[in-house]
Amino acid sequence: LTVMTTLLCSIAVSLRTKLSAHAFSITSTATSRTFPRTYPTRLFVAASSSSSSSSTTAESQKVINLHTIPKDELEEVLKSWGYPKFRANQVYTFVRETGVISIDDMHNLPLKLRNDLKEYASLGTLQLDLEMISKDGTKKRAYRLQDGQLIESVLMPYEDGRCTACISSQAGCAMGCVFCATGQMGFARQLTPDEIFEQVSRFASELKKEKKRLSNIVFMGMGEPLANYRNVKAAINRITQELGIGARRITVSTVGVVPNIKKLTTDPELPQIRLAVSLHCASEEERTALMPANARYGGLDELMTTLRDYIDTTGRRITLEWALIEGQNDTPDTARKLGRLIKRHNLRPDMVHINVIPLNPTGGFAGTPSGRSRVNEFVRIMEQDFGVSTTPRVRRGIDIDAGCGQLKATIEKKKKEEEDKKKRLLEEKNEITMENDQRELKSFMEESSSTATTLPSATTPMVGVYEDEEEEQQEEDSSYSDQGTNQVVKFSIDQDFVVIDDDYGDDDFEDPEFETEWELQEADRLINLVQQSFPAAPAQQQKQDVVDVNKSYNNDNDDDNSILKGPTTKITDEEAVIKARKRRKKLLRNLKQIGKLKDSETAGKELNEEQTLKVAREEEWLMELESLEHNLQ
Repeated sequence: LTVMTTLLCSIAVSLRTKLSAHAFSITSTATSRTFPRTYPTRLFVAASSSSSSSSTTAESQKVINLHTIPKDELEEVLKSWGYPKFRANQVYTFVRETGVISIDDMHNLPLKLRNDLKEYASLGTLQLDLEMISKDGTKKRAYRLQDGQLIESVLMPYEDGRCTACISSQAGCAMGCVFCATGQMGFARQLTPDEIFEQVSRFASELKKEKKRLSNIVFMGMGEPLANYRNVKAAINRITQELGIGARRITVSTVGVVPNIKKLTTDPELPQIRLAVSLHCASEEERTALMPANARYGGLDELMTTLRDYIDTTGRRITLEWALIEGQNDTPDTARKLGRLIKRHNLRPDMVHINVIPLNPTGGFAGTPSGRSRVNEFVRIMEQDFGVSTTPRVRRGIDIDAGCGQLKATIEKKKKEEEDKKKRLLEEKNEITMENDQRELKSFMEESSSTATTLPSATTPMVGVYEDEEEEQQEEDSSYSDQGTNQVVKFSIDQDFVVIDDDYGDDDFEDPEFETEWELQEADRLINLVQQSFPAAPAQQQKQDVVDVNKSYNNDNDDDNSILKGPTTKITDEEAVIKARKRRKKLLRNLKQIGKLKDSETAGKELNEEQTLKVAREEEWLMELESLEHNLQ
């Protein structure tokens, strides 16, 4: 009873301390401001509020991204810190015009402001993991996001002075195009508007530092832009308004997400950008085999009809992209088939442009790029026989794997090789350790055997675990000694005193795991040592069951003879699907509650602080739900 009382008192003190810290945190962030839902919700803390918990890292406190914060919001933040309005313009100029890479380089700012910015702000949240520069000047980067995902951005300079940035819109891709390195990876999550915008902002500011300007943007990096429609639209609006890049110089490429092409046609909130469609095949069967999303969105005829409506409604020309694959879609017959497809769906030849480019080879696809003669013949047929302007594009950055997703694949391959090397070294070390242990055990047994032979009165020693029956009996007696009083002690805990986080409610019955990799390896070593020293009874049937299960799994995989080899989603096992569905259910419940709270607020009811914070997370939860829905498709 004394022990239990002491334990409960300790828990109470700990919880009161946490609650006090939480209350202090709320008080200290009284000057915080939640910004409009035009952009993802941001919470900016005044520099004077330095009462963060010790467990919070310095990097996680940097809630201001100087590359993505709008100028008016930066002005209000600095004003709340006690600085004049013009300081925001100075910071903005340093980041967007000068292209500084360190806050210390902002020389005409007061030292105190620079220190405050270093503590609470950062020059971007995208961590540069790897950068490669091609001999043709193409610059390719792999950025690591805050959750560990990798995305790619490419800057392509041209001899005429143009600089084009190729931008990612998703981490991974669920479209499953078999010739695309990103499609072979599968989908991870949607990029936020800030993550998309920052890719452009970085290139733009760096070019200005070199007295150049970013002239064009193409959404042809990792991911399907129209599958992340809302965030891509928000990023495009900011690019045109804040970076001064015209809408007609922005191209969005899609595999053919028909519902969102229709939305794009009539969306009044989206500027007049250019639309490009990755076509690559002129027949239903061939396109579905090469691009599984073709069947998902209604097929080739539905896509071409939607493109005709887009041209008629917007009056803007479209681009058809065609990756030429040797012997598959580069023949004269295929070119004529494409021309007839355009003609059959009444697409005006002067409103269609075709970009043909030899395939960028990837490790997961056996196809090879077409030769120059085949490219020239394809272009000749389209222009002379069907009157459709066609341009052969030069592949850029081939020496640095500049194709979509190729750099990430290279990084992950290198990482896997390093992990395999470490694993081999560890296995070799474990084998040496096991051999030494076996020699010691064998020596011990031989010594024990010789001792038993020389001492007749001694019993034969047994190697194993000894149980002290007398001590065990004493423990059993002591375990029941307190029950002789026939008294029942009741404990109760105030429900308001305990904070339960539903996010961890599904983990109560998970299988126990070893805390560290070393413990797991040590357990395996000891088990193997005992099994080799004292062979157990054979368990052939159990092994057979395992073999049968694996054989069945492999057979299931082998039965799939489709051309698609890579996954189209990151959710590939039943446990992950269950967890994703539970999370989706909870998000839907939270969003429903937010709807009720907003209705109450509209009716005149004042929301408390907890309810206000929940409403402020609506955008965040909507984005998470969108990613889950995309994953579960």
